[in-house]
Amino acid sequence: MSLIQRIDALLPQTQCGKCGHPGCKPYAEGIAQGEAINKCPPGGTETIAELAQLLNLAPLELDSTRGEAPAQIAFIREAECIGCTKCIQACPVDAIVGAAKLMHTVIVDECTGCDLCVAPCPVDCIDMLPLPLATVLPIVAGYASTAEERQARTTKRDRARRRFEQRNARLHREQERKLVERLARNKRPAPSEEVNSNPLQAAIERVRAQKAADIDAALKKAKINLAMSRAQLHKSLKAFGHPPTFEQQSQLIILQQQFESAEQALAALETNAPPAAIPQPHKDPALKRAKIQLAMRRAELKKAQDAMANAEQLATLGAALAAAEQALHAAEESSERPRPDLQRVEKRPIDSQLRQLKTALAYARADLSKLERQPASSAAELVEARRRLDDAQRQVDTYVSA
Repeated sequence: MSLIQRIDALLPQTQCGKCGHPGCKPYAEGIAQGEAINKCPPGGTETIAELAQLLNLAPLELDSTRGEAPAQIAFIREAECIGCTKCIQACPVDAIVGAAKLMHTVIVDECTGCDLCVAPCPVDCIDMLPLPLATVLPIVAGYASTAEERQARTTKRDRARRRFEQRNARLHREQERKLVERLARNKRPAPSEEVNSNPLQAAIERVRAQKAADIDAALKKAKINLAMSRAQLHKSLKAFGHPPTFEQQSQLIILQQQFESAEQALAALETNAPPAAIPQPHKDPALKRAKIQLAMRRAELKKAQDAMANAEQLATLGAALAAAEQALHAAEESSERPRPDLQRVEKRPIDSQLRQLKTALAYARADLSKLERQPASSAAELVEARRRLDDAQRQVDTYVSA
């Protein structure tokens, strides 16, 4: 092995870039040329000590300007993921799986905690969670004290390096394939040129094809912007209290305006686009907007009911819900799409007191089950747990029958 390879073998292979280089191997090349050995926060003091021993240098303190990199792992809040694939493209070790417009998730055993996937996420649905100490002892710098732990850490680094190299090789193959296909298209005559050798007609066909491609790209971008603005609006509605503060209300107004602008931009593009560029069936923007407004008003009313809001606020939200329903009916009447043959059924409101009683019953049942599975549980504990379960069940039965 060369000196660069031996240095690279000691680095943590997170490819995080916190050392100032685009990856671990470029930093290894820099160290081989005399760069400081204390610029790797994920490696910590143990990696610095190993590099100092390899290069016959004095150990240094970790460069404080690089920040800290505790043992962590990426976690995607899947309910908020819009399937944009930006985190998949950013992950250096292919530790995120998913597909376009579908939910993504992280492969826990392969994530190196580099946090490179956090910044590209347009809806901010990725969290970096700390790993439990018992989980990271064998693989994190500063804790590899025994031979088994050092071997486990080396195995983890080698696997991360292989995945990083395999990903780079795959991307290189895809780039070469696209280049070959592009060269082949340039050499092959266009279909219009095969039928008609008129150069002017062939040029017109190429311009039309380019315009169609531009319109398709603009439609895709507008749809992504609409999805992002919708996700941000819904996320803020869930996060803010009820009633929202003045600042929160101002932010909601801005988000609502951004969502409406994105929706209008998409509608304008679909109106001006040729029929072939618009996926069928065509959706009525006004009808879609009315449905979204109805869902938002219904969610606001339910949130206020759960928070035990006063009668005046409930009446205001109820009136807003009724207005949203009327707007939806009007949009359905004016829409060119046929109305579905469905019957609207109003859901019964959830009784908060009954829900609390059922929650207490579930906890009591879980406590008794846990004690029954533990050999060390005493008879007195089991009797008390059964008594609590009977009391909870009796309270639920009494409330339901009342």
